[in-house]
Amino acid sequence: MTARWHILGVGAIGGLFACRLQSGGAEVTLLSKLCNEPSRQLVLNNTSTERFHFPQQAVTHNDDPIGHLLVCTKAWAVESAIEAVAPRLSASSIVVLLCNGMGLAETVAPLIGKARLVVGSTTSGCRRSREGALIVSGEGRTQLGMLNSSPAPPWVSPWRRGVPDFEWETDIHSVLLAKVALNAVINPLTALHGVTNGDLMQPPLRAITEDVIKEVQSILCSAGATEIASSLPAHVRAVCDSTAANHSSMRVDLENGERTEIDAIVGWLLSSLTPHPPATPILSELYDAVKQREMDVSRA
Repeated sequence: MTARWHILGVGAIGGLFACRLQSGGAEVTLLSKLCNEPSRQLVLNNTSTERFHFPQQAVTHNDDPIGHLLVCTKAWAVESAIEAVAPRLSASSIVVLLCNGMGLAETVAPLIGKARLVVGSTTSGCRRSREGALIVSGEGRTQLGMLNSSPAPPWVSPWRRGVPDFEWETDIHSVLLAKVALNAVINPLTALHGVTNGDLMQPPLRAITEDVIKEVQSILCSAGATEIASSLPAHVRAVCDSTAANHSSMRVDLENGERTEIDAIVGWLLSSLTPHPPATPILSELYDAVKQREMDVSRA
């Protein structure tokens, strides 16, 4: 039986994975707050241009239960998005969170009843052109898993077929923690300085980047995540090199006058990973600066 997936949060990444899952053989339906059209076309520009067509539904279309739900909203929108779609879930439903940041599983779990929760991470890069096409800037790696270390379930078949470099992880928490540590270094610096990822490894920003890495390492070590801490410098360098021309999502959000995911990334790392975090003056200053920029934009 062909798996049917509903996609909630059809931005650049949500749209990319809608196309990937359809390529992997899944039936894919897009969810929208205001569904004015019964179908929608997405144009994907990678090595070639492909056009994908999907049925589209309103989030609150309660006559159609949801068996498999992929959530790709911004971290700050996850709770309200899940609350809207929760009446369509059941004990047999699968909910996959593919969002930036940490603390989201704890927020979502009480909202989905007996549905099973899966969390994930992707390093895929995608942005929208001015015309609305999806421009792939990096195939990336995608990892999913359950927080109780369960083995891979049968429904991952379209993910294996359609998603490049896909893996099911039994230790998904470590994967997510490593990613939030990486994002805590790259995202606020690129956003506040208006630079590409690769610029962080060059003067004059290399010194402050290295200082932020050390502060994030100190938080990780205080929580016992020493392996993630020790690999962080090499991880940051590798990502900055491989995505040198890319703009971080936080930079794009700030430049577009939109709310960022700073709370689910840096805010969570500063306040929730360990009960007694070490002093991190630079990282804390970056957090405050992004929050201030958000406030300035909202008042404008």
